[in-house]
Amino acid sequence: MHLPSMIKGWYNPAANPEKLLTNYRATGKNKYLSLLVAQFNLSLYHYLLSQSNKELAEDVLQTTWLKVMKTQNQQMVQSHVKSWLFTIARNTLIDEYRRQHKWQQQLLDEDKMLTESLEQSIQASDRLTQFNAALAQLPFLQKEAFIFQQEGFSVVEIAALTHESFETTKSRLRYARKNLNHLLGTLS
Repeated sequence: MHLPSMIKGWYNPAANPEKLLTNYRATGKNKYLSLLVAQFNLSLYHYLLSQSNKELAEDVLQTTWLKVMKTQNQQMVQSHVKSWLFTIARNTLIDEYRRQHKWQQQLLDEDKMLTESLEQSIQASDRLTQFNAALAQLPFLQKEAFIFQQEGFSVVEIAALTHESFETTKSRLRYARKNLNHLLGTLS
């Protein structure tokens, strides 16, 4: 029998991410870390892949889990493990962009108008391909906010994750939707 993910967590109390992290920190047993990885690895990878290329996403994902392993001895109270993991992944990605001197370019691209025609950059007519191509054209910070929202984070949680104000986060989401509508509207 296949259970929806919400029921799985309820049915299996050991799958609670907060409890898994607490148990991992207390015992150091890899089984708790493995369960945590099983719950969040794919969504972290999708976020990182949407913000970078495949190789960089894989490297940053691995570094993220290494950082989680290093926090084993820390007595940090963490009530939202998902937010904490996404924060580590985001900061690790930004650090890597800074190391590669690409972060400034990403920030400068945010000020640029999105005038490139989507029709020129997309050969296939598949709507998902078109959406992914339009999403890839968004500036880093708009794309990040949009993806966090698609991952189920509220505007308040996104603001906390990105260390931005509530209003700034709302604006980024609004501009992301507006730019996606504009880019996708040029195809119709």
